[in-house]
Amino acid sequence: MAVNQQHDLTGWKFWSIKDGQHHVQPPRELLDNMVTLRIHLDNTTAENGCLKVIPNSYRNGILSKAEIDEYVANKKAIECIAQAGDLLVMKPLLLHSSSKALKPTHRRVLHIEYSDQTLPLGLNWL
Repeated sequence: MAVNQQHDLTGWKFWSIKDGQHHVQPPRELLDNMVTLRIHLDNTTAENGCLKVIPNSYRNGILSKAEIDEYVANKKAIECIAQAGDLLVMKPLLLHSSSKALKPTHRRVLHIEYSDQTLPLGLNWL
């Protein structure tokens, strides 16, 4: 999640800076109350590396790398093939990934995250 600055807050982990902006993994309680919209600007197919998701995986909360690896090994991912203009709605904790494109073409999306939560004092959404 992108925020305006870094603060030492209980439950807020893995601070980093990406493209000059502070990013953090907030507590599960905040993530559970968010929704992500992905508006496709281009067609996405299996050949150009469309998003793949594991349905209902968000219900498991924040998983460690080992827990993700075990979960993925036992579940089938679904390819989210989409046409330009399609909308994908998902929870931020949904396990998702994209494969390397076999036929590289644009696969641009507008990625918008919504929340009704107020951030702790000193933090603001970017």
